[in-house]
Amino acid sequence: MRDLRDPESGRMREVYKVKTRNVTGDSFMNYVTAHSSLTPGETQQACITIADFLRELLAHTGSVTLPGIGTFTVGIRPKEGKEKGLIDKKVTMSATGQKLSGAEQEDLPTEATPEKDHDINARSLEVGRINFRCSKELFKDVSRRLSGEGSFRQSRYSGFVPLYSPLIPNRLNRFAAARQYLRTHRFMRIDDYAELTGLSYTTAQRELKLASTLTHSGIAATGRGSHRIYVLSAAAAAEGS
Repeated sequence: MRDLRDPESGRMREVYKVKTRNVTGDSFMNYVTAHSSLTPGETQQACITIADFLRELLAHTGSVTLPGIGTFTVGIRPKEGKEKGLIDKKVTMSATGQKLSGAEQEDLPTEATPEKDHDINARSLEVGRINFRCSKELFKDVSRRLSGEGSFRQSRYSGFVPLYSPLIPNRLNRFAAARQYLRTHRFMRIDDYAELTGLSYTTAQRELKLASTLTHSGIAATGRGSHRIYVLSAAAAAEGS
């Protein structure tokens, strides 16, 4: 992008960003279920309960901290049509944040809000945003995990993206997660497997094709081409029944 600090120079500044892939609510709950002792119903109920209490506490206190995650705070703003006024009070600090002496304060003019514009009260305010600040533990752990997986690689069109790193590093564990998914879903598509495991689409396609040829994977393929889907093998279905 253009160097905004010196736009006349014609120079361009590099901007760095991470290419992201959103994990949906269902994918998150499936991942938690596959990597914990919680059942799908328990995982969903836990998420709903936390969300309910978070809404209730934010409405009552304005700030909630979740251990290991971060702090949520409520930001307010005047409702549409309401103007923020100036308080009839002398300034006690300079623009640099230094406290002014008594003599300096006496020399400053007092600035008051016109009567007609000063109409802000409690009912004139509304929630403008909900802010989130992650905990130091969360920040450090994400940074450590990302740096430990080879840091970043440069992509010409996508900025800097994390190096390939599946959510489930072991293939056998990925097959187990797929079987768990198929016990609560009729079938699995390549997109579903990629989202569940963190693999790229191409790698997920190749791995599912391999899984359908291995008897111990518990995964079978049906259909052809773009209509191909994956289901539990007869042996795996019998074990679960």
